[in-house]
Amino acid sequence: MGNYTREVKEQILSLVDADGNFQFGTYNKPVKKLNMLDAKKPLGFPFTKHFKNFRLKEWEAFQAGNKDIFMLGAVYNTKTSALNQLSIYDKRNDKLYNYRKYCIPWKQTLSNGMYQSESKYDSKDFSIIIYNDLDEGKIDISVTIKNKNDLPDIKLEMTAYHLTEPIVICQPFDTNRGLYSHKALMNMEGTLYLGKEKIVFEKESSFTIIDDHKGYYPNNVKYDWITGCINSKNTGLIGFNLTDNQIRNHEKYNENCLWINGSMQVLPPIKFNRELQDNKEVWKIKDEYGIVNISFFPLTKLQLKFNLGIIYSDYEGPMGIFQGYIKDKDDNKIMLNQFFGMGEKKRYRV
Repeated sequence: MGNYTREVKEQILSLVDADGNFQFGTYNKPVKKLNMLDAKKPLGFPFTKHFKNFRLKEWEAFQAGNKDIFMLGAVYNTKTSALNQLSIYDKRNDKLYNYRKYCIPWKQTLSNGMYQSESKYDSKDFSIIIYNDLDEGKIDISVTIKNKNDLPDIKLEMTAYHLTEPIVICQPFDTNRGLYSHKALMNMEGTLYLGKEKIVFEKESSFTIIDDHKGYYPNNVKYDWITGCINSKNTGLIGFNLTDNQIRNHEKYNENCLWINGSMQVLPPIKFNRELQDNKEVWKIKDEYGIVNISFFPLTKLQLKFNLGIIYSDYEGPMGIFQGYIKDKDDNKIMLNQFFGMGEKKRYRV
């Protein structure tokens, strides 16, 4: 038990400095230049930029919704495969709508940061565009999906307002092998057409979490992650992000944080344990400082599991509810009983 601190550094202009070294640390402002291909020997040898790009895993994803709807969207590219996704959980009816579209990796566009840059995929039956425009303090998201099996057609248009502090990390898998992520919790407004039903997202009660993500991941990827939030007149906009991954030195380098009152507060390293209670899966997430003590109860689950020898995937992405608490910097307990969110158990090799 005790206090935990982690330095939040001054804003940097680029992830990699003039000498080819990653500028590792935690930040609370965007990085304009995501020059990861300028890194010196991130894979241990002086490979070309073309090969470094091939080994760079990239995605931009969002979670969004309100008290009735929770959504996950992603433009995801491992350079050997590419996935475009929108998953919608209707909490009112306990129903999950899952839309996936695989494509050739070079058919996607991946963002080059948070300023006038976009992640997108566009085809005749599936279109997803995430347009980052932090000069204007916003992110516009558009998804159109048609004729997908027996699922209803989708039309999603929403704007998230990037007016709160993000958590921006540049962290080491190895000596100069970096991971970048820009995550932010934001108010959101927009509309979702779920088949013939029109769902309106009001700014005062809706949310979006964005993740702009790039990393020189190891061949065998392993991490556990969870996020949750709430936005209401009584609570305001509050959320958290917790990850246990393959980064070195978790005391100094992690992406764990609490968002509250428009600010980002760092949180300590955590560990995940999964168990059964009354034949139902429960995730336990705790730290060693007594700051994080969470139980996560999945209500529905996304899965992607296969084993082809050279490549495999063991992925679970449950959505659900929480119990427990996170302490803020003033030692106040933020009770999570009304929060909703999702987690990931990801193990894969590509």
